[in-house]
Amino acid sequence: MTNPNGLAVRRSAFPRLFAPVFLCATVVLAAVPAFASPIGWDVFGGRYTDREENFLGAGARIGLASITFNPNAEYIFTDNGTAYTLNLDGTMTVLPLGVGSGWVGAGLTFFTVDPDNADSNTNTGLNVLGGFGLSAVPFKPYAQIKWAFIEDDNPFAILVGIRF
Repeated sequence: MTNPNGLAVRRSAFPRLFAPVFLCATVVLAAVPAFASPIGWDVFGGRYTDREENFLGAGARIGLASITFNPNAEYIFTDNGTAYTLNLDGTMTVLPLGVGSGWVGAGLTFFTVDPDNADSNTNTGLNVLGGFGLSAVPFKPYAQIKWAFIEDDNPFAILVGIRF
């Protein structure tokens, strides 16, 4: 490039590089709070011990200090029909440790059974639960027990899962 006097002028590359570098740094720094947000997910599997039925489930985890709201769903593997639960659970951390934490909680459950040759039936009940999870590893594994109190039925479940 030349100036009006015809002399060669060398332009610095700094202004051209500054804008993209600044933009990338801003995006990275803005994304950090999103990764540290109190919203996460979990997937789990387990067994209802009294019914001898296995299940898989998934849910969201919405945390606020030591309280976590955990809406989740479970699909129960049954013969001759379909069964699932929709749960609105809440937990409170009672054992905060550096490598993990323990919690207790309760929640509302909607238990639906749809047999192949009969009408579908949904019962509402109460979940009581407790568990322990590790926080020092990338996929945060956990184990939990759950006792549901549903009309004329009190299934007990043991489950394991990961939080992320």
